[in-house]
Amino acid sequence: MIRLDAKHFPTLTFSPDDPVLVMVLDQHQRRFVVGEEAAYIEPGVTLGGVRLELSKWSGLSLLAEVEGQGHVSVDQLPAELSDICEFEMEGGSIRMSGFLRQARGWCELIFHNPKMAVEYATWQNTQSHEHTP
Repeated sequence: MIRLDAKHFPTLTFSPDDPVLVMVLDQHQRRFVVGEEAAYIEPGVTLGGVRLELSKWSGLSLLAEVEGQGHVSVDQLPAELSDICEFEMEGGSIRMSGFLRQARGWCELIFHNPKMAVEYATWQNTQSHEHTP
């Protein structure tokens, strides 16, 4: 595995079309690991075989869809993520959200001041499909 340079972190994104292969959330040890088939960085790079690790956060907020209650704060997620639909880094926090694998709902995780590491197996330059008028 190759470690991604931190200068690429601000443009890191995930696609909901790429399923989460494995996820571990250990709140006691303050460690979150997710494996994805792919991730993307700008401009026009696809990373294959991606491992994202967040650790040593100062706080963690979990929101999950609970039947009859909507989105509420929870102590633990009812299931692991099946995909990552949203991934944002802002002001020292990392927010990601997506659908739950078995609980069939939406969840959001907000890590406050985490340490982040990204590893990948392959790097592929891709052409942008954006059209500029």
